[in-house]
Amino acid sequence: MFLNVHTHNLSQQKNSVDLYNQFPSNWNSDAKTFSIGLHPAYINVSTLEDDIEIILQKITEKNCLAIGEIGLDKLCKTDFELQKTVFERQLKIAEEYQLPVIIHSVRAYQEILQIRKELKINLPFIFHGFNKNEQLAQQIVLQNCFLSFGKNLLVNKNLQITFANLSNNQFFLENDANDISIEEIYTFAANLRKITIKELQLLQAENWKTIFGYEVQSS
Repeated sequence: MFLNVHTHNLSQQKNSVDLYNQFPSNWNSDAKTFSIGLHPAYINVSTLEDDIEIILQKITEKNCLAIGEIGLDKLCKTDFELQKTVFERQLKIAEEYQLPVIIHSVRAYQEILQIRKELKINLPFIFHGFNKNEQLAQQIVLQNCFLSFGKNLLVNKNLQITFANLSNNQFFLENDANDISIEEIYTFAANLRKITIKELQLLQAENWKTIFGYEVQSS
């Protein structure tokens, strides 16, 4: 089974499980497993309370596996202080319901890690679409957080080295909003780690079970 930890496109393949990213204002009832959260770029003060209420309703569903994607983004137009306020509010919801968090970060890794420390958050953070250096990767995993790799893994040589050096229980795989299939990412990732696709599937299945409490059968 190909496990996709973060996607905006539902796969029609029977041999994959998608953790589909839901937005409060744009619900897709076809998602079998999902995360839900308020992305920093889509924070709107006028609809904030309604969005939070939808999140609170949806996270009680059994197929909601995580809060996210949420985080901080220094390139989007949303006021950064407002971003932090909404991010912290959603983290407290994640704490209350004991759900892992899918993290969106653009030039804000240190701020996110600092908030995690200040709020004494122990929940798993999964930094999706990771495309930074090995020093930052090690800083993240040392705080008991995780990295998720997608399309950039296929083209970034330094990222490939970082990925190959991670422990088996420190990473996830995704295709985000890209046209590339999760199968192609698995194929490339398995080659980097010098293991078979089947072995990689088994490793990811174990990580999903540990972090999300979601048990799958690999194919």
